[in-house]
Amino acid sequence: MATKWTKALALTGTVLGGAYLVSVMINPASGKVDTNDRLKRIVQSAAAHDTRPLIELSSFEIARVQPTNLVERLRVSGELRPINQATLRGRNSGRILQIDFREGQAVRAGDVLAKFETEDLRSVLQQRQADREGAMAEMLLAMQSLNRIEQLTGKKVTSQEQLDKAKSEVASANARLDSLAAQVEIARTALRDAEVLAPFDGIVSKLSVNQGARVGADAELLTVVDISVMEARVMVSTRDVSRVAAGQPVELAIDGFEEQVIQGEVSRISPAADDGSRFVAVYVRLANDDGRLRGGVFATGSILVRQDHDAIVVPIASLRKDDEGDYVLKLVAGDLVRQPVTVISKWLEDENAHISGLTPGDTIVTVPLPEFQPDLAVTMTKAG
Repeated sequence: MATKWTKALALTGTVLGGAYLVSVMINPASGKVDTNDRLKRIVQSAAAHDTRPLIELSSFEIARVQPTNLVERLRVSGELRPINQATLRGRNSGRILQIDFREGQAVRAGDVLAKFETEDLRSVLQQRQADREGAMAEMLLAMQSLNRIEQLTGKKVTSQEQLDKAKSEVASANARLDSLAAQVEIARTALRDAEVLAPFDGIVSKLSVNQGARVGADAELLTVVDISVMEARVMVSTRDVSRVAAGQPVELAIDGFEEQVIQGEVSRISPAADDGSRFVAVYVRLANDDGRLRGGVFATGSILVRQDHDAIVVPIASLRKDDEGDYVLKLVAGDLVRQPVTVISKWLEDENAHISGLTPGDTIVTVPLPEFQPDLAVTMTKAG
């Protein structure tokens, strides 16, 4: 029974234009070239007639190289959030007297967002100021007494013990004055903190208390966000994060804006992977001057990790290697010529190579069949 082949097996010894046509087929069972005695006899016969075997090539086995733009992107997804966000807390305990803004309202830096009752705080400040004034009076009396005793001591009228006591009283009065002055500043700060101010231009995103409520110190009052600049927190595997760098451009599709690509760039990269997922957080900065983007929205897209313009690209399968280095088989005037090349980089999961050594328009062999060798004559298979 005849053996079936991937291509029809044909080892022809007929001379075609002074060259022997040799079509070498692959046995599908073994996947190897059938280098049998008949092929050897054809090659020997070609040598006897002083001719070269003519290798037949199909259009599927060659390619004409042209410059192309190479782009490699890394798929990512994550969630949007404002870069500037502040949760404001009350520094004092007390009752909320007034709230001037609600959720969704825009605020300017320095706007009074909420006020505490200040009656008790003012009373405390006044008391501290009065205590300080009294301490200042005591300090003056102590200093006057010290001056008199120093004069009398110089005249040998008072003892050294009385002088030391006067100095101690001055030091004590001075310490009390410093303490009361500090208490005045604390009371003044507490009164100032009764007004909760917006730290930056933004929007009230959350209101945690109502007017009239009594809250304790450090209670959460409200949250302000600045949505003029947003960031997307996307996760990248530890295998790929080494290819990501700050400044790389990013394209994202945002929920609610699927038909529009949002442009951004990598702003920072977390120094450690997440303990559970082993993914690394990468932060993408997005301009949002019109305020259309919102925090908490899901985004998908890609990071441009590398690109080359006007690159000469060949399939990895077309690359060959010998003692002199990498090369490809270039078709020149009906002959296969060894063309040295240098691999610059590999692309598409190492399926293609960006190389130097070829010029646009060169035709090369793209299949790694061993029967294709330099200095062989070739002819193209006719279509049909």
